[in-house]
Amino acid sequence: MKKKNNEAAPGAVPGLFGELPAPVPPKKSGPLAFSYSKMSLYEECPLKYKLKYIDKIKEEPKFYFAFGNSIHTALEFLYSVKAPPFPSLEETLEAFRQDWNRKSYLEKGYRTPQKAEDDYQKGLVMLKAYYEHNRAGFKPPFLVEYSTDVEVDGLLVRTISDRIEHLGGGEIEIIDYKTGKDVKRQPLQLYMYQKISELDPRLKEKIAETYGQRVSAVKIRRLLYYHVPTLKEYAFERADDREIGSFWERVLGVAESIRGLKFDPTPGERQCAWCDYKSLCPHFFGGTPPPAEPLQPAAARNLAALVDRYGQLKEKLDDLQAQLLEAGESIGRAARDGGEYAGSQYTAQVKKNSKWEFRDREAVINVLNKFGLYQKALTLTLTGIAGVLDSADLPDEARKKLLEQAVKKTGYDIKIVKKEGLI
Repeated sequence: MKKKNNEAAPGAVPGLFGELPAPVPPKKSGPLAFSYSKMSLYEECPLKYKLKYIDKIKEEPKFYFAFGNSIHTALEFLYSVKAPPFPSLEETLEAFRQDWNRKSYLEKGYRTPQKAEDDYQKGLVMLKAYYEHNRAGFKPPFLVEYSTDVEVDGLLVRTISDRIEHLGGGEIEIIDYKTGKDVKRQPLQLYMYQKISELDPRLKEKIAETYGQRVSAVKIRRLLYYHVPTLKEYAFERADDREIGSFWERVLGVAESIRGLKFDPTPGERQCAWCDYKSLCPHFFGGTPPPAEPLQPAAARNLAALVDRYGQLKEKLDDLQAQLLEAGESIGRAARDGGEYAGSQYTAQVKKNSKWEFRDREAVINVLNKFGLYQKALTLTLTGIAGVLDSADLPDEARKKLLEQAVKKTGYDIKIVKKEGLI
């Protein structure tokens, strides 16, 4: 049944192409792909999770991710040895340099070359300090950048451990490098490491392959964050069953909400400040800002007056725009092929043009993502997509797929010139 008063259907989101359908439920034939980062993003904003992991709309590159990834790559290179000698400091810095130069400063998310260069120099200093601080204790680790997928409770959970040390008898220590500012946090990510590592059958196999020891079980003894900028370690002893149980209930709650298609946005200053999906979010589409601090009485009164004035002007503007649009369409229909036409006060230069419209928003998103064109379109505006479609270097297959969703309509550009001598 069609909703009245422009009310959206349950689960639908208003957008550029009109009301969007509710998301298609994930297939229930297999486990839900899960990770700590997915859980963290869902708890930050369910809609952001949907746009990233279900709609697969790419985010803008983030410079801090690029910086952290290059530091991790250099440390992975340093520790990826089966026996001494370890790579020299110069070789480690070269590994950092090579990874850093794989992308331009824009591809890494920097706005200026100078900011990228500043971070590169900061990375060199950071790695030199790490190398000198730890060189006396270098020893081949058990595993480096170990990735695993473990199925448990209907989830397929992925973890990636920066470094794992075997302490003997199946006991391990997991080290996670951090390059950002904040590492004094609750160890939820480490809880995930503990839960999955102790269920991972491959770890027992790896211990047998590396050390010739057959162990009946793997047990976490210690987990730690290593903050590379300050060379500080934040250690956490193995969590007890109560802590892990409470954490896992939280995991299952998030998974259940995802399966239940609960993707309402949770706006707030922290969540929204750097979000790349504002143009697709109904919270911002409707023009409502994130919650703000309460205003003082005088400021509140002043703001209230401004709000009323804005509303009155907006009503007038909307009315004028509607009249302007109607008059422009009438001129376009009468002028047909364009030309110059004179009134008693103004002259109108009418130029015929064509514009694209698109029927199916989801289909357009899929095409843009498939061919890596979403960033080129910037946001899902008609102008952005039309710019991609009209690009000379657009692959033929991508052009064909977009044209299947496109309708070309005739429009008119009208330039009005006031006649001389009239005021």
